[in-house]
Amino acid sequence: MSQIPEDLSALTGAELVRVFLDAYDQPRTTKAERAEFFDFKSRVFAAIAERDGNPDAARFAACARADSDLLWAEIAASEALNGGDRS
Repeated sequence: MSQIPEDLSALTGAELVRVFLDAYDQPRTTKAERAEFFDFKSRVFAAIAERDGNPDAARFAACARADSDLLWAEIAASEALNGGDRS
């Protein structure tokens, strides 16, 4: 997921969709990779919500953030219990 831009503010709506779809199609095998994707998804939908005032996009951003937070918490708990195993 290294091709995902950090700053989404300069992207147009169409560019946001293209970047999101490119990231969506990438395989994710670890919880960390899935959490990173949900972080990105949250940022994309938050950018759309901010630009368009779209309440659905804001809701999708919040759901993606919750999914990401849950995965990061699972990773932290797993590391604490298993001494650093990042499954």
